[in-house]
Amino acid sequence: MTPGEQEFTATASSGSNQAQDTAPAVKPTPGNYKVDVIPARNEKMREEISQNSIQDNYIEERGGFVTSDVVFDTYSSHEQLGFNKFGIDLVAYEWRHDNDYTSLAEAQPTEVKNFVDSIGTDTGNPEIEAIKSGEQGISKYPNASGRRDGGSFQLDEFRNAETVGEALDWVHPYLFNWQIIRTDKGPVSTEDALYAPTLERAIEQNTNQGLEVHAWDVETLGHGTGLMYGKNADGSEELRFMETVASPVTATADDQQLHPLIEDSGYLDPANDGFQEYWHPLRFGWEKDEDTSPLGFEDKKRSAVSAFGGMSNSLHAENNPVPGASDTVAPTTEYVVDFTEKLRNFNQNDIKFETLYNQSKVLEKMVMDEDTNHIIYGKTENPQYAVVADDSLVEGVWEDRSGEYDDFSQQILAGA
Repeated sequence: MTPGEQEFTATASSGSNQAQDTAPAVKPTPGNYKVDVIPARNEKMREEISQNSIQDNYIEERGGFVTSDVVFDTYSSHEQLGFNKFGIDLVAYEWRHDNDYTSLAEAQPTEVKNFVDSIGTDTGNPEIEAIKSGEQGISKYPNASGRRDGGSFQLDEFRNAETVGEALDWVHPYLFNWQIIRTDKGPVSTEDALYAPTLERAIEQNTNQGLEVHAWDVETLGHGTGLMYGKNADGSEELRFMETVASPVTATADDQQLHPLIEDSGYLDPANDGFQEYWHPLRFGWEKDEDTSPLGFEDKKRSAVSAFGGMSNSLHAENNPVPGASDTVAPTTEYVVDFTEKLRNFNQNDIKFETLYNQSKVLEKMVMDEDTNHIIYGKTENPQYAVVADDSLVEGVWEDRSGEYDDFSQQILAGA
């Protein structure tokens, strides 16, 4: 008999008479067991989307309801085992990230909504209009002691940009100048959680070439950075750094690219001074990484998980659990190294962004379920999920420097 509730039927006969009865039987759920991630409609979240989304046909444009994906197709348990099902509505959970813009637009309209809306309208503010026309602009990086040129803004060039990198290079300096003129504090280098959804929305709402954007902030020691995924006009995909600091680590002496492709950033160049000064989560598990920070192994691992957990939700309500800081969800070291490597080499590999993004959504939902301990293992091509009863096992996975828990199936068998 397998764990969970099942029905058994008994039949008794006497001559030509026959009687039959059905009764449930239950075997206790094991302490550790594999989880089958399945598609499940989240009607509550879908209703919230219909009421609050900035886009009327949000769900339809994202495919309505996803039933086939790597997170669904890599493992399937017997249909009678209801205790090991974990349902998620991937389309609805995408709104968790996109709603970051809505939340910020309501909380900080001047810095967010008014900025985005100003791109296509006359603000009536001569300073702003002069910046939009390229006639003037401070274009200074935040917190800069000198005048480090941050670029200028040209509305027509921005609107007709054919790559996300090109569009970002136009609109990010405009945001710097907007902050300087319209807010008391100006741009702040640690507020990429604000800039990421703002710039994402600005590009998708105000460009003409069908660019698709997904941006999120990534915390580093010393200052904030962000990552921006883009699908360009020709259908190609790219992943770029987004940085808002006085002397960007992304900058080099002979290259003023403001938002380089991942592989061209100083964070991943041991010869760059910034490589030594700022440890970046995308270096976790990388053979070229150097111990340039006071962080220990577990803190680095948690930082890396936070970096890809933020793909699906950057703004967490106060006291809500956060990927990377959660004590109930622990990805194995092998899984974290693989996910980080896929992002670090995104522009050279053939993995689709959606594959990584959907796994981030599952991570986010599992973190929100604080009543259950979850382990994520395997690799991004074949993600596996499990439930464990022992809190110390979760702690052990977080601390696992040697990969002892990478083959987590053995732990499931031991706890069955």
